[in-house]
Amino acid sequence: MLKRSIFLGAAALVAALAPTALDAQVGLRPTAVASQPGLRPSFDRVTVGGAFGGLSGAAHLDQAGTADWRLGWIGSVDATAWLHQYVGVRASGSWAQDSIRGATIPGRGKFNKFTYDADLVVRYPRSAGSSTVIPYVVGGVGAISVHQLGADSTWSKFAGNFGAGLEYRFGRLGIRAEGRDYVYKFDRYGFDKTQHDIAWQGGVTLSF
Repeated sequence: MLKRSIFLGAAALVAALAPTALDAQVGLRPTAVASQPGLRPSFDRVTVGGAFGGLSGAAHLDQAGTADWRLGWIGSVDATAWLHQYVGVRASGSWAQDSIRGATIPGRGKFNKFTYDADLVVRYPRSAGSSTVIPYVVGGVGAISVHQLGADSTWSKFAGNFGAGLEYRFGRLGIRAEGRDYVYKFDRYGFDKTQHDIAWQGGVTLSF
């Protein structure tokens, strides 16, 4: 009788403590997963960003190398949907302005350039204390529209781009440095050359 009472009492104690132990394990599991390096935070589904910086024409417009681009500026906005911890798709647009030097063209030699493209982003996020360091590469295709200031003409060309960047994220907010090469054909005003517009920008990001 005594043994049966001890057995029933032990069973009751185990039944009473089991839910508490299970709740403790469930409560600890998200923390343990979140602390593992390289895992995507729960809010990292979409990232929007804005940046501003400089624009450098890396190719001469003529064979003699006398006509080229002066240093200009560029501003951009983008949104990235993360399909995976390491892979996302980005839609971006930018407005840049620079000018031609060393060439005689009708009207002003200053141009507005508008780019719009779709890109693939491959990244490698790593934890750094309470923050995250995210190096990445980006590349895609789209178009560029070029408008000469003081003129009525605007023309568009197919454009490809590729580049790399580094984001430093503090929770939802982040700061980013990025360089990209926009490649397109400049075939106006007697020129016919493949151009490389190098954009280097710094900006901020917000993730959801």
